[in-house]
Amino acid sequence: MIRLLGVALLVLLTGCASINSVSLTSIPAVKGKEIHSERSKFIFLAFNFDNDYVNEMTDELKTQCPNGQVKGILTKDETIMYFLFVFYTRKVTATGYCQTQNMAQLSENMP
Repeated sequence: MIRLLGVALLVLLTGCASINSVSLTSIPAVKGKEIHSERSKFIFLAFNFDNDYVNEMTDELKTQCPNGQVKGILTKDETIMYFLFVFYTRKVTATGYCQTQNMAQLSENMP
């Protein structure tokens, strides 16, 4: 009976994580301050009706770099599955560099 309960508990607690896609824009020679944004959404039975939660990431990156441009953006789309793949979380992460006008000029003058 204890073994059966142990196996049932093990099945309930199993999970899996995978990266669906990764993208990267060109990284500037003079990077500047690193900025980061992350959004996630809990999904039940694969009923995902929208991806609007990702749209906020652009504004968040811009607010972290008010006097410059965001360059060298790395994005990751991950899926974390729980409980026999009935529940899962989609997580999108974006990391970039805030490049001010002075840094852009330095980057252009580098050999």
